[in-house]
Amino acid sequence: MNERYELLAPIAEGGLGAVFRARDTQLGREVAVKRILTGKSGGCGTAVDALIREARKQSILEHPNIVAVYDYGVDTEGGFIVMELVQGETLEDVIMRGALPAHDFDALVRQTLDGMRAVHAKGLLHLDLKPGNLMLHRMPEGGLQVKILDFGLAKSTPQGGRLDPSPCTGLPGSIHFMAPEQFERAVVDVRTDIYALGCLFYYALTQQHPFEGDTKPQVMVAHLHPRTRPLAALRPDLPAHTVKWVEWLINRLPANRPATVAEALRVYEKGTMAGA
Repeated sequence: MNERYELLAPIAEGGLGAVFRARDTQLGREVAVKRILTGKSGGCGTAVDALIREARKQSILEHPNIVAVYDYGVDTEGGFIVMELVQGETLEDVIMRGALPAHDFDALVRQTLDGMRAVHAKGLLHLDLKPGNLMLHRMPEGGLQVKILDFGLAKSTPQGGRLDPSPCTGLPGSIHFMAPEQFERAVVDVRTDIYALGCLFYYALTQQHPFEGDTKPQVMVAHLHPRTRPLAALRPDLPAHTVKWVEWLINRLPANRPATVAEALRVYEKGTMAGA
């Protein structure tokens, strides 16, 4: 890596590399550095190429609920991205201690949807929304700040916002938060991200995935032939409109989900749905 960035300590590790706390010696601030070593490869092309594509996509996004990219490049050790260092912990870690209370859930919904509205406005699909890719930071005044991470699977959509199935082999993404159309190798669009958000919100409220199974094929079948446990049975304290709203997002058919993140947020903020 160029001499500008001094690695300080590891933050997280994965199969293709790691994220480090680092210091930007020119600006005198701490940053996060995502590093993938030369020779590592992903499902399509090299991991270094994929990392640079990720950085270029994420760098066009400027939003308070999206982790900012400051720099990226390739050196003798491989590719790297320099990002905003986000304090706090992942939503996954938070949920492991307990389901979110109503005020934190409200902050999660509003901020995540607002951030994803900006993502979709730039013609991108995230395609890997899951609790591990959201960072939560408790502000000094007690409020919650949400940051969307990891655009490694993000795709640019052509005009019209629909994306044909990927030629890659395998199923990139987290199986508990993937939409049925991804398993079917069908066209994906913004409603695919909306489905993932619905699964994520269900999980945040219940500590349970809406579509369960002991094996990956069983989870896939649960998505494709939904028999999820009604949210109201797990959280009878929730308002009816919240229950119906979350279940709207995880509808089996894309046509029966919100058409856009903006629509989903508008209905959430309205606090009711037709027939509730």
